[in-house]
Amino acid sequence: MRRIVAGSLLLALNQLTVMDGQGLMSIAVSVAGTAELIAEADRLASLDEAPLETLRRVVALYEEAARAEPRDVSLQVKLASACLDLGAEGGGDGALAAFERGERAARRAVELDRASADGHYLIAANRGRAVRLLPVWKVSPLIVGELEKDLRRALALNPRHARALHMEAMLLAGTPAPLRVFLEGRKADVERYLTAAIEAEPRFARARLDLAEHYLAENRAAEARAQAKAVLDMGAAPRYRAEADALLRRIR
Repeated sequence: MRRIVAGSLLLALNQLTVMDGQGLMSIAVSVAGTAELIAEADRLASLDEAPLETLRRVVALYEEAARAEPRDVSLQVKLASACLDLGAEGGGDGALAAFERGERAARRAVELDRASADGHYLIAANRGRAVRLLPVWKVSPLIVGELEKDLRRALALNPRHARALHMEAMLLAGTPAPLRVFLEGRKADVERYLTAAIEAEPRFARARLDLAEHYLAENRAAEARAQAKAVLDMGAAPRYRAEADALLRRIR
């Protein structure tokens, strides 16, 4: 009887060991699979001027990875950024849904880590883009102040956050005079924020072009020309080079 019991116990232990091994293997495969999803999404996201289908694929890959790793802050940030790119490039009916999905991902990142400067910036960036697509009667005049609060949270955490600096500059530049009462910053700060964005990220073509336009509006042609030429010299994406060329023709 003792031999039977001992044999049964040994068999059970062996089966448990096999089950544990299979479970560990399953977890390892799952982790490896998620890492592959992220690596492929990162690769596609790094492409210059990726086609719309590629951007949709990037969002889908990050979403799948985020479902597997729901507490990974960096994944939520990447998803929010990918949604911002998709909405900006796609336009049409899908743009609003992309920006709203991006805002949710950014809010999730901040929920997981209040110190995520990227998360705070991406809340403002996605929400700001979404607001542009809504009818005027659906948009509160308080929205500009709410966007600025998220940008200032990002900058409090990372004063050299180039994207937040740039968005703050454009928010101050583009907000109509009656709504500026809801902002902490001043229109006179636009140049300071744009130059800070470029100092933080010298190859930030969009910021250089916006600074060039700012200089041109103030009749500072030489400084505008220098920024446009810098965009050409840095080998920026074709759309930015075309914009820089057009700006230089306007100056001449």
